[in-house]
Amino acid sequence: MRRIRSFQPDDRHGVLDQLSRTTQNAIAKTRSDDWLPIDRGLEVFNALVGVLGPERAVDFWRDVVYDSWVGGLLEPLITGARDSGKSTLTLAPEAWALSARDCGEIVLVHGEDRSLRLEARDLPPQLRESLGLQVLFAGALKAMLAFSKLDASVEIDAEGEGPLAFKLVFR
Repeated sequence: MRRIRSFQPDDRHGVLDQLSRTTQNAIAKTRSDDWLPIDRGLEVFNALVGVLGPERAVDFWRDVVYDSWVGGLLEPLITGARDSGKSTLTLAPEAWALSARDCGEIVLVHGEDRSLRLEARDLPPQLRESLGLQVLFAGALKAMLAFSKLDASVEIDAEGEGPLAFKLVFR
């Protein structure tokens, strides 16, 4: 919410106008170590996409997630990864577990064609169907790629009944 409040007036007001007073109050009253119901998060994810559009919302989430690797919620994972030689991308399951509760899991599937597929399995239906969540994941992947200094194309697979998936093909 701090980042949203730092937007230029048109974007700031546009996003805040999309958020219910209940959601804004719940977020304001929640401590950093508390959990928010997924409906509150979805409201924010979808408002960002609705006002900023998908591309700018991806950039927003890329910056938020990148900053969380550097001095934020996810920084402890980096220390462990450096010690074990892991890529930031391999930490996606742990990062999801730290930032979401009772919202499925992220599974890494290694392909034979220099690809990596991140599958979001067993998501609650409202998450699985949310463009806002797809944009959040895309931004998170861009942050992880940038943090790891990796270059990859990203393909989203949100069709059908299977897991929401992102295929990364490394260059």
